[in-house]
Amino acid sequence: MKKSLLFVILLLFTFFSCKSDDDFNNTCNVSNPIEELGWLKEAIEELEQSSLAQTGEAYVSQAHYRFNTIFIFGNCCALCNSVLSVYNCEGKILGYIGDDTFKHSLLDKSVIIWKPENFICD
Repeated sequence: MKKSLLFVILLLFTFFSCKSDDDFNNTCNVSNPIEELGWLKEAIEELEQSSLAQTGEAYVSQAHYRFNTIFIFGNCCALCNSVLSVYNCEGKILGYIGDDTFKHSLLDKSVIIWKPENFICD
């Protein structure tokens, strides 16, 4: 009986000590992905010059997908018929929101990490 109780306590301790998927503090093994991931920094600098950023409709968000961090380049332009690209930590495109890999519900679990000062999406 004591052994099974000890096992249950150990199991509960392990379960509650795990990090949550919502913890973005150690994204891609860096503390600030926008500044420390060169490809992401360059992509955001290019995005800042785009018309969607100028109108306040562009953003970059991140989420966890299958135990990996992903970055989503999106916008809230209703008339643009846009494709939201999904990248991994190395800057490799993995697919698009709405394709067979990434469902739209992933956006509900994402966190915006960059947006223009005049951001109009909510």
